[in-house]
Order: sequence, then structure tokens, then C-alpha cells
Amino acid sequence: MGDFPSLSSSSQRALITAMQEPSFYPKGVSEVGHKETHISHLFFVGDLVYKIKKPVLFSFLDFSTLAKRKFFLQEELRLNRRLAPSVYLGVLPISHENECWQLGSDVRPVEYTLVMRRLPESRMLDFLVERDQGTHEMMRSLAEYLAPFHTQAATGGRINNVGNPLSVRNLWDENLADIRPYVGRLLDSESFKALKDFGPCFITGHKDLFVRRVLEDRIRELHGDLHCEHICFPPEGIQIFDCIEFSPRLRYCDVASEIAFLVMDLEFRGAKDLAQDFLARYKELADDDEFPLLLPFYKCHRALVRGKVAALRSGGTSPQASAYFAYACRVRWEACQPFLLLISGLTGSGKSTLAQEMSHRLGMRIINSDATRKALAGNLKRQVAVPYAEGIYSPSKTRQTYVKMAEEAERFVLKGEGAILDATFHQKFQRETILHLASKHQIPVAMIHCYSSDEVVRERLKRRAEEGSDLSDGRWEIYLKQGAVFEPFEEVPPNNYLSLNTEADISALGKKVEQFLQRLFLCKEGIS
Repeated sequence: MGDFPSLSSSSQRALITAMQEPSFYPKGVSEVGHKETHISHLFFVGDLVYKIKKPVLFSFLDFSTLAKRKFFLQEELRLNRRLAPSVYLGVLPISHENECWQLGSDVRPVEYTLVMRRLPESRMLDFLVERDQGTHEMMRSLAEYLAPFHTQAATGGRINNVGNPLSVRNLWDENLADIRPYVGRLLDSESFKALKDFGPCFITGHKDLFVRRVLEDRIRELHGDLHCEHICFPPEGIQIFDCIEFSPRLRYCDVASEIAFLVMDLEFRGAKDLAQDFLARYKELADDDEFPLLLPFYKCHRALVRGKVAALRSGGTSPQASAYFAYACRVRWEACQPFLLLISGLTGSGKSTLAQEMSHRLGMRIINSDATRKALAGNLKRQVAVPYAEGIYSPSKTRQTYVKMAEEAERFVLKGEGAILDATFHQKFQRETILHLASKHQIPVAMIHCYSSDEVVRERLKRRAEEGSDLSDGRWEIYLKQGAVFEPFEEVPPNNYLSLNTEADISALGKKVEQFLQRLFLCKEGIS
């Protein structure tokens, strides 16, 4: 490394200043744009981009010497030409002689720059998603571009070591250790513990699958940083750029992990439909029936990594980091879907408020009996004068409502998703309608029964009537009559049933239900 001269800090600053001047580049340049990241400087010159690496040393990368910066620029060129061959043009030396900077001179280079073709911002996937301009065809094309790359990427040897269960567990634990300092600021202690436990539970329960992935060469040398900001749809065809060049360990991963990164990023940006389009086509192309089983785990892992990075860059104050951690908490529930969550209770018991809270926490859709009943009747208006068990609330209409709810739930189940069913469920036949569906598809069921004191219920119903904005037609006299004909819960196993006083804060109630469901569904195998 002694053959490589090094720049002093003042000379490095001078180079950055010089590279912002049009005169630094070949003739014809009139303007230079500059962007700084935590590890590099980028200079936008016409239709080209010049990139130099900062002389930095972190736990995850080492650019501290000129020799290392040159090596990793060459690696960046080599690796990125796999998926963006027309973008990455070459690596040029920069020399400094007689107080003059010279781009492309081999005379005692003091720095190196990667030269790239500039891609149109308006065709970047993050730009397109933000403006709702992404299309079904784009996602299919993206899957068709990535699937052959994944099949042909290098595998075996030390690459495969990354996929064994112990390595996966170590990576999970390291990530959670890095996140721990942000507990109390960016996520609460209950969420952190749930995430900390989820990884080991999942790995233990899927140990044979992880081993199979290694034996079947599903661990590959991939992109490593596959998210929307690194994907472009220019006229000449898809370009996927800026892969991880500085760490083979971060580039080696299960194909499922790489796919999960992109799907997570699309979902996080509110483009779940695009994520589903991409996944549907990728599944058709990939000779890999088991990778979907790993998506919840790897989506959770990738969200935690993105959250950690956002937290580090912000000094622990990033709202985006909190959003990533919340997504990670929510997406882990996909690992045990499909399951059905029945939230029951008499009118005014707080069940619909709890259903909304659990939908947010679990990422599951709500099937509401009031909405279903009124959709069947073709009238969504409140019907405050309808007597109990008459009109749209007659026994026959009620039975139709629960049958329709079961049909809607089945549509989710057939897609591998769960659902939250929000209804009184105060009579046996109502519960049996849903339990029959669960038995038919052999999926688990949990029931939360909501209740409150008569005084609290009366006040809630009074406030609801005054506001007039709730879909429910529940009134105090309806509450009393429902209670009079209530049939005890005998169909649901005791371990799958939770009775909940909803007079507490809704956030606390949500945490309690999550803890109940976690014991029931997420950690049946125990923590290794």
C-alpha cells in the first residue's frame, strides 16, 4: 500500500471543491451538481456522474486508504455491471501535479473516481411509486429481469455459510443489539421484546427449511440492497444499480431475503398492489416453491435494518425509523397467517374500536357485521328506530350477515391471509358459522370478548347517538336485549379465548391482545 500516496484532510477538501468546478472535467461542462452521503461524494456533470469514496473507517466498511478505495470502486464497477451494464462506465485516476488536478492521469494518482451514466430521476421506481405511476407491467418486467439473475448468481462455499440457521440467528441478534439503544425513543420495550423473540422462534420452528435452502443452493451472491431507490426504468430497459460492494457478507443472502427487501420497501411506501404484482410473476418464474414461507421473517429483518440505519443517521430522532420498526412489528404476524381473529361483544362494548387497533397492529383486514349487514340491505344509513330482531336485524337477515362474513373471510384465507371479524357473536350459531370455515381450511381461531360496565356502555351509546357518525344502530335497549339472549362461549377452546375489559387505554388493550396472540400463534416452538 506504500505505492499509493495519500491526501491530507485539507487536500481532500480541496479536491471536493475542485470537482464542483466545471473546469475539472472535459470541455463542454457548464454546471456541476454535488451530493454527499455518509461514505461518498457524487458529482453530476451533464449525463454523467462521478463518484469518489470518503476515506472513512466504520465497523461495516473500510475505505481508509487509497488502495482500498480503488479496490472497492473496481468492485462496485464489476458487481453493478451485472444488473446495470450500461450505467457503469469505468474507474478513472485523479492526480495532482504542480497544484493542478488532472482527471484521468496515471501520474501518481491521489484519488480514484467511478464514472457512471446518469439515469433519469423521473424513471426511478421510488419516484414512480410516490406519484402512483408504477404499473402492473413494470412489476412483471422487473420480476422477469431479476429471476434469471438470481438463478445464475454465484453460490456454494463461504456464500452458503451465510444461510445456515446459526448464521441467520447471529445476524438477527446483532441487528437487535444495534437497535436496543433506541428502545424508549423510537419503539417501546414491549415491541422490542416481541421482535427480539420473533426471530429465534421463527428460526427454531423453520430450522429444517433453512438447512434445505443451503443444500439447494438458494444462498447466492446477490445485489444486497434491492429497494426502490436503486431501480430505474429508462427507455433502454431496467437498470438496477448501487449494490453492496464493500461487504460480501451483506451481499451473500437467501434469494428470499433479497425478494423480501423489495417487497418490504414497496409495501412500506404504500404500494402493496405493486408488490403483489411483482411477487405473482416472480413465483411463476422461480423454481422455488418454499421462498414465500420465509418472506415474513426476511421482510421483518429488512425493515429492522432500514430502521436502524435511519436511526443512526438521525441520532435516534427519525420518525421514519419509528415507522420501519412499526412495520416490522406488524409484518411478523404474516408468519402465522392465515388465522381468524373474532372480536365479539355487545353493542357499545368497544369491540369495533379494538378491531381497528388490532388491524393496525396486525396488518389484517376487518370484516365488520354492521357494514356487511347494510351492504346486503343496500342501505348504509343509520336506522335508529328499528326494533330489536326486526327489519334488517331479523333472525334471517342476521344469519345471512354471518354467512356473508364467512364468505368474505374465506376469500382472504384462500389468498393465505387472515381476517379480523368484528361482530357481537352473542349467539352460538353466529360463532359456529365462522368456526366451520376455520375447520374447513384447518386454520386457527382466536376470540376476544369485549365488555365494559353498564355505566360506560350507556355513556358510549349516548355519545355515539349525539355524534351520529357511527355505522352501528346500537342503542341502550338493544344492549339490554342482546345481553338477555347471550349464549355462553363453549365452542372456542379456553386457551384461544380472552375476555377483555375495554375501559383501559386502547394502546394498552392492543398490547395485551398482541401478547395473547403471540403466545398462541407466534412462539409455539419456543425460543432456542
